[in-house]
Amino acid sequence: MYSTEHEQRFDNGAPEAPEQLGLLSEILNRETFRTLGQEVGVGHGWRCWDVGAGDGSVARWLAARVGTSGHVVASDLKPQHIPSHPRIEAIRHDLTEDPWPEPEFDLIHARLVLMHVAEKETVAAKLAAHLRPGGALVLTDWYCGCATEGIIKSPVNAYTARIFQQYHDGVHKLAGETGMDFDWASRTPDVLSAAGYRDITVRDFRAPGEGGAPTARLARLHSSMLEPFLLSQTDLTVDDLSVIREKLLDPEFEMVTNHTYTTVVRVPK
Repeated sequence: MYSTEHEQRFDNGAPEAPEQLGLLSEILNRETFRTLGQEVGVGHGWRCWDVGAGDGSVARWLAARVGTSGHVVASDLKPQHIPSHPRIEAIRHDLTEDPWPEPEFDLIHARLVLMHVAEKETVAAKLAAHLRPGGALVLTDWYCGCATEGIIKSPVNAYTARIFQQYHDGVHKLAGETGMDFDWASRTPDVLSAAGYRDITVRDFRAPGEGGAPTARLARLHSSMLEPFLLSQTDLTVDDLSVIREKLLDPEFEMVTNHTYTTVVRVPK
């Protein structure tokens, strides 16, 4: 499913995983809940599948929405962070290798999952086909427009600009080596349209990037998690990484954040 052989891959079993998952929830949950609640209209009695459930925060929200007559399947390669709940069925699951849960869900949600999957086009169409009539597929992934938009918004000196560019380039080099696809989110609607689906909408959300914001704290955490790779594969030094971490806590500093594209597909009733 994933290119997981790389020693520097992000891993839900890592000691930093709870902090990383918590920051991702801080960054994305409000927009996710708005989409699922207002646009999709998740309600009582719905059967939902949360793919790549992470810390289970979306699964918990879904469990509250579906009520006692609903059910939530929360799957992950490493599901140990998903909390116990009477309406959440937490399972270890690999989308490309394991048998899928029984079909016909009212909602299938996958956030920051398919950008890591090798067979993402096939999996996306298969997920849509796993819905009940009238059901909704919600796919959220990051798209990086930094090549054209830059990586820093606030004025910085040449040294700061250089080390942040090196940090950015190093992270994206690692992303390529581990199979992450930062362009997938922009292709998702076309892939599903080519699969025959017509009721498709796209939302674009960008989280704030000021120093100390969850996005900056996540980048700071990644600078520590990936330090061995960054020191060996870029010209960054330990001192450079210290400056980067300091800047990422400075409220006067602002970085450019990824687009968060959410594609919502409704299948015919």
